[in-house]
Amino acid sequence: MKILGITFSARKEGNCLRCIKYCLDKFKEHGFEAEIVDAYDVEISPCSHCNYECFSSKKCPIEDNVLEIYKKCGVADILIFTIPTYGGHLSSIYFAFAERSQAIFKSFGECAERLLKKINFIIIGNLSAGGDMALHEALYNFVNLDFWPETLLFPAREYGRSSINGDLIEVPEVKRRLDRFVEIILKDVEKRQSASPNTA
Repeated sequence: MKILGITFSARKEGNCLRCIKYCLDKFKEHGFEAEIVDAYDVEISPCSHCNYECFSSKKCPIEDNVLEIYKKCGVADILIFTIPTYGGHLSSIYFAFAERSQAIFKSFGECAERLLKKINFIIIGNLSAGGDMALHEALYNFVNLDFWPETLLFPAREYGRSSINGDLIEVPEVKRRLDRFVEIILKDVEKRQSASPNTA
């Protein structure tokens, strides 16, 4: 099976990337093929300078890496999105990626089936800066659906750390919570495989 981790952070080596690397290493120990897409290394543009081509069955005119990333999401069995909070909200890079989904999927139902069922979230953000509200933003697309993603919220301040240092992963309790996060996702995979024995 394949797991894809995507970080939606504006910086190269921060809490998001280090947390996802830790998780994916755990999945590799269970035989998973793992890949990371770091938003820092790719181009993700918001919807802009178009004529609603996505609503007329035409190709999105924006030339960046979004289509390629969505294709990777399509072949992955599990997705983990790590997202920082800026100004009390999820990063704008994540919102840009999410809004471009309308050019990829024909309907919300198709999006739910091919993408949302695979997603799990790690949100990095202090409660005093709106981290809890940012988590709710991440979950809006799951309202009224019959499934729910696994989520973690890491407020750096609660662990005696500064967000800008990117050293949350050095905290033993953070590692314990990530271990549990991975275990829960693995159990969910086992349930799905039991329900569908022919699923790869």
